[in-house]
Amino acid sequence: MAHIVKVHHAYVEESIPVLKSYLAKLEKVHLQSHPELEEIHRLFAEGAAALTVHMKKEELVLFPYIQSMVKAKREGIPLPEAHFGAIENPIQMMEDDHKAEGARFARISNLTQAYEIPNDACATFRVAYQMLEEFENDLRTHIHLENNILFPMAMAMFAELKG
Repeated sequence: MAHIVKVHHAYVEESIPVLKSYLAKLEKVHLQSHPELEEIHRLFAEGAAALTVHMKKEELVLFPYIQSMVKAKREGIPLPEAHFGAIENPIQMMEDDHKAEGARFARISNLTQAYEIPNDACATFRVAYQMLEEFENDLRTHIHLENNILFPMAMAMFAELKG
């Protein structure tokens, strides 16, 4: 969890304002010749807002509860009751968010033709597309770590402690 927050959440938080700025500039300057920029900008802005809320839910609710499970297991103390019931409930919400963002970025990738830089691209265009591709790649790694490693471990630990 510390790695996810320190590396992936920090990356998202740092990248969002830069990418939003670049995409706004591209849309303003290149919209006539690249009408897809309007949808790319809108999709990224929606994703940025959703990811910001999503990460806060993880950092303020889910991750602290997982940490309390680790402490309970390590110290042999009772597991604190969670206001959300079983841990599968918030995990399912996080996984649903992950699916939505995966679909959103698949659409962005499609609109950019897999981040293919157009022949008439300026430096900002190149940097923005490179950053978008990097952002999507980081997001896929981030989602993999949570969905395939952290969440299954947390659900197994929850079942063991509740058992």
